[in-house]
Amino acid sequence: MSNVDWLSVAALAVVLVLFVGIYYLKNRIDFTILTVGTLVAGVIVGAIFSGHTSWITPIGKIYVSVLSALVTPLIIVAIISSITSLTNTVQLKGIGLRSIVTLLSTTLLAILLALGLGLTFGVGRNSYLSLDGVDASTFEAKVTSFSEVLIGFFPRNIVSDIAEEKTIPVILFALLIAVSYVLVANKTPDKVKPFKDFIEAFKEIIFKALDFVIGLTPYAVLTLIATSIGNGLSGTGIIWSLIVLLIVSFIAFAIDTWLINGVLISVFAKLNPIKFFKKIIPAQIIAFSTQSSAGTLPVATEILTDRIGVDGSVTNVTAPLGTTIGMPGCAGIWPVLLAVYGIYGLQLDFGISDYLLLIVVALFVSLGTAGVPGTATITTASVLTVLGLPLEIIVLTIPISALADTGRTATNITGAMVSATIVGRKENKLDDEIFENSGTVQAGKKKKAAEV
Repeated sequence: MSNVDWLSVAALAVVLVLFVGIYYLKNRIDFTILTVGTLVAGVIVGAIFSGHTSWITPIGKIYVSVLSALVTPLIIVAIISSITSLTNTVQLKGIGLRSIVTLLSTTLLAILLALGLGLTFGVGRNSYLSLDGVDASTFEAKVTSFSEVLIGFFPRNIVSDIAEEKTIPVILFALLIAVSYVLVANKTPDKVKPFKDFIEAFKEIIFKALDFVIGLTPYAVLTLIATSIGNGLSGTGIIWSLIVLLIVSFIAFAIDTWLINGVLISVFAKLNPIKFFKKIIPAQIIAFSTQSSAGTLPVATEILTDRIGVDGSVTNVTAPLGTTIGMPGCAGIWPVLLAVYGIYGLQLDFGISDYLLLIVVALFVSLGTAGVPGTATITTASVLTVLGLPLEIIVLTIPISALADTGRTATNITGAMVSATIVGRKENKLDDEIFENSGTVQAGKKKKAAEV
């Protein structure tokens, strides 16, 4: 017993007591406030038990592992569920294909914006991330050339691709299955209906599992922050860098939401952007407050139909797809900024080809999003995994992620509504008379139905 590190035992005991407090408070105070509180508690525990946090390290590591395990199944079901919602080949070839291209194009613009702002502001610089004493060179070795990664994008053995966490081949495989389903369902729907039912049931189960894991976030933040501080992480550096990251995120959300989308609405939809944004404010507010793209969908679709003038045949395809494909806030801006944060924080030497890879990976991953809270965590995990960056970066940034989720969701729903409007114009299914003369939607009446 003389070799027992009693300070490590004491650290574990303190953390367990704090866990009891978290359990007691989690249903009594706001989740964001609770998470920020655990961040502060983690800093204090790490500082007090500096060098003696080995007994609490596995707790955070287990959370990261379970989170990583959900990435692939969530991406698969999200892609298949969204594409199979296109019930016939006419939708798939016409409105569906145009919707997907438009949604991905708006996300690409968000990715480029985030990368530019991230590099300009140097998010993560001087944070001196030293995750559990792992040297940055470990991660540098995982960064391969663009040509090698490009070859690896295509599936070879789907079982091994899943086991080795090769996200892009899995996405392409899921797309192949989803498109094949639509083609078969167009001719013999009864034969493949059980497959669709299975996917929808599996999606509900995965979403519930994700809710459970996200609910454990405060516990993970406490232990991982305590471990990082205890192992010599510069508390001042990381806290300041997180503030910078949060500020840059909202700058990116604002530019993407109003400036970039304003140009798109003016050029491609031929509408007055100021008038357009005035009409969609109710949906943006609900998205901001509920932090659920899927939950905002009822209000968004009604505004698109009754106030913007987009025909229901477009609204009912593009808007729902926008909650599972694209999502510029959760799948474009946030993962890219966190990747840049990790690159600077770990002081990695990334070149032009590496950043090009980041752009391509982020765009591919945006195909497998889900319009529920926690989606940004999954998409970011996918991007970091492909780039060889540690998932601990996600947990370190979760306290501000909870705050950023308000802006992310508003950006997502705006992108979906802009895309639907553009598709409506291109498909000649946009009524300008409705846009010019429509009244106001009673957003307050719809808000309750939208919250999930």
